[in-house]
Amino acid sequence: MIIDITRCRYAPGYMPKAAEGFFNPFFANANVAFRREALEAVGGYDDRCQTGEDVDVSIRLSRAGWELWYEPAAIIQHQERYTFPHLLRQWFGYGWGQPWLYKKHLGKPRLQFYVAGDPVKNPRPYGAKCVLDLPFFCYGLVFLSAYYLFHAALLGLIIGVIAHSPITCKIAGAAALASGLYYATIRFNWRRPLRSIGMLGLRYAADTAFVAGALVAGVRHGVVLLGATRTR
Repeated sequence: MIIDITRCRYAPGYMPKAAEGFFNPFFANANVAFRREALEAVGGYDDRCQTGEDVDVSIRLSRAGWELWYEPAAIIQHQERYTFPHLLRQWFGYGWGQPWLYKKHLGKPRLQFYVAGDPVKNPRPYGAKCVLDLPFFCYGLVFLSAYYLFHAALLGLIIGVIAHSPITCKIAGAAALASGLYYATIRFNWRRPLRSIGMLGLRYAADTAFVAGALVAGVRHGVVLLGATRTR
């Protein structure tokens, strides 16, 4: 799963060993160092990963018995995409690689629902906690976040308008307002409102490109994946 590592709130030190599943501690290639012998022991990076190769190799190293150490004092300079089209292509690509990676590490078809939790008690990225795990005819993952709840509520509102159902419209409208406000204010800096609004627009665009990439690629791999977006 591609996640903003700075928002995972990992505690400094050794990361827990990767278990079965998809949400396991990982380090982004932009700021990581691996022992050569460790990479050679697990066969290096998987060339089949179109994106998410850092997630994949971190999981495989951990499962092979190697330790992952998180050092928040390690700081680098990294050049991000500097135009809006480049940003969208980058996050679409991140999403594009997710279904294959999820299918690879899950091992068997399941339908799973995750929520964000406390990273202190649960050191998985976002403190991800599985709240429902069922056998399914295909691979499916839904991360219950404000982004998806907002769009689900908007869909309900549209259905309510088409069906001329005032009750449905009120419930869906309230849900859309609540989830939308939560999504918008997660990283909102009230001292710099104009900048925060601009950053909100960029995050929303990146999230949407990420989700679109995962959905399109999921059709190829038989995976329905609504993964964790950059902004929960």
